[in-house]
Amino acid sequence: MANCHALPVPPSYAGKPRQGRFLLPFATTRATLSRQWALLRQLPSRSPGITSAELVWRLRDVGFNVSKRTVERDLNELSLIFPLERNDKSIPFGWHWSANAGGELRGNFDLQGYLRGDTLQPGQGEGIELQAWISDLLARRLRETPLTADMQLTALDQGHRLRATVADGWPLRWWLLSQGDGLVVEAPQALREEIARTLASAAAQYLE
Repeated sequence: MANCHALPVPPSYAGKPRQGRFLLPFATTRATLSRQWALLRQLPSRSPGITSAELVWRLRDVGFNVSKRTVERDLNELSLIFPLERNDKSIPFGWHWSANAGGELRGNFDLQGYLRGDTLQPGQGEGIELQAWISDLLARRLRETPLTADMQLTALDQGHRLRATVADGWPLRWWLLSQGDGLVVEAPQALREEIARTLASAAAQYLE
């Protein structure tokens, strides 16, 4: 599993954030999200795991024609969000779910619900208050498909400020990271720092 490198958290921005090495091209389309979810469903629950080459063929069987390099990049990015492990004891490496991954993660998650946007709607009296800077493009998308029922968008000189009460969990983190440089978490502070660490760790992989 990829190691997290704790780097300084980027400062808060009143307008558009600077683009730099903290911001990476995570999944930005429904096709990519669907492919990555299909990839997660192919992973076994225990060691020795499955190799990237084997995953290429399995993905082709379910309609995704991708390269081994794309699969490896997906696995590295997904391991920053999900409890995945890489078996380094043999070559080629094998990937599998960690022992503490629950059944929801291993295949019961409603991807279509996630893509519709209802997965982030919290239960009554639950959720966290998310505040983030978002790009104008993302703001237009969210006006068409609101993140949650209480979502608010405020226009800034550059971009918009997003406020919403959202369900806290890995679907939220997957969504946040999938927006790339179109979103910067401002609050809660703990979530902001977590996302910054994840992005910094992913950036380090591209520099290796």
